[in-house]
Amino acid sequence: MSEPRRYRSDWRGAVQRLSADPRSVVAASVLLGLALLVAVGPMLAPHAPNAQLDITKLVHVPPSRAHLLGTDVYSRDVLARVLSGGRISLLFATSAVLVQTIVGTCVGLFAGLAGHRIDAIVMRGVDAGASVPRVLFLLALLAPLPHVPLWMLVLTVAFTGWFVTARLVRGEVRAIRTTEFVHAAHALGASRLRIAMRHLLPHVLGPVLVTSTLAVGHVIVLEAGLSWLGVGVQAPQASWGNIIADGTEFLSIAPWVSLAPGFCLVAVVLAASAFGDGLRDALAPGQLART
Repeated sequence: MSEPRRYRSDWRGAVQRLSADPRSVVAASVLLGLALLVAVGPMLAPHAPNAQLDITKLVHVPPSRAHLLGTDVYSRDVLARVLSGGRISLLFATSAVLVQTIVGTCVGLFAGLAGHRIDAIVMRGVDAGASVPRVLFLLALLAPLPHVPLWMLVLTVAFTGWFVTARLVRGEVRAIRTTEFVHAAHALGASRLRIAMRHLLPHVLGPVLVTSTLAVGHVIVLEAGLSWLGVGVQAPQASWGNIIADGTEFLSIAPWVSLAPGFCLVAVVLAASAFGDGLRDALAPGQLART
C-alpha cells in the first residue's frame, strides 16, 4: 500500500475507533453542546449581560423563573452573563491553542530538520522558555498594563505555551526523517519545505491534535485564573473567570453567581480531557506518527 493511501486508511480507522468509544462521544457531545449554547444563547437571553436591571430590588436574587440562574451584586442576570462569558472563554481558549499549536509545530519542524548545531540552539531556547512558570511570566507581562485587549491576551498566552508542542514535533520529526519515504523524496529532488509540509507534517498531526485538545482545558482554566486575578478579560466584558471572581466575595449569601460559571468551566475541562484521552487511544493503534 502506498504511503498516502496507508496514511488515509490509518486516519479512517482512528475516526472509527473514536466514534465507537462512548467516553469520546459523550465528551464531544458536551463540548459541541456548550459551544452551540454559548454561540446562540446570548441572542436568546431575555436580558443583556451587562444590563443592571434594578440596583435596589434585584441584587442577589436567587434562581427563579424570571432569572433562571439568579442575579449578581449589580443586579445583572447571571444566565445572560454565563452565556456571554462562555462565548469569550471558549473563543479565547480555542484561539490561543490554535496560535500556540501553529507556532510550536513550525518551530518543531524547523528544529527537527535542521542540523545538529541549530537544533541544539533552538531546543535550548525551548527549554529556557518552558522552565519559566507560565502564570508568573504572564502576571509580570500583563499586570503593569492598565488595559489588556482580548487579542493581546490571546497572543500573550499563546506565545508562552508553544514549547511543549515544539518539543513533541521535533522529537517526532527526528524519529521519522531517516525513513525510506523521506529518503525517496530527497532522491527525487524535493525541497526541505516540501518534505516538511507534504511528508512529515501529516505524520505529526496525530500527537499534535491530542496535545492541542488537552491544552484547551488548561488554557481555559488559565484564562479563568488570570481573570480572577484581574489581569485577564477586563470588566464589564464577561468571562467565566471574572464572573467567578465577582461572586467569590458573596459565596455565603449568593453562591449561584460563582457556581454557574464554575460548573461550566469544570464541564469543559473534563470533556476536553476525556476527548483528548479518547483521541490518544484512537490514534495509538494506527501509530499515525510512524511509518
